[in-house]
Amino acid sequence: TYVKLWKARGVECTTDRRNKRNILDALGPIPGVTDRIYPIGRLDVDSSGLILLTSDGRMVNRLLRAGERKRKVYLVCADLR
Repeated sequence: TYVKLWKARGVECTTDRRNKRNILDALGPIPGVTDRIYPIGRLDVDSSGLILLTSDGRMVNRLLRAGERKRKVYLVCADLR
């Protein structure tokens, strides 16, 4: 299972359901999906943006392990009001 989610500000990239603002509750139920879903990476709680989630633990490890030496690119827009 692969899911894309626009994470709102205030949502924390944690799967810990004890946290009231966790990413799984922000995502909501996915019909037909019973696998555990994990975020691929994280966004700060004060930021919003696209984040990918998956039940494919092997993919998460391949993308995030330092030993894999994957290039990461971030696009940041700041509101300086």
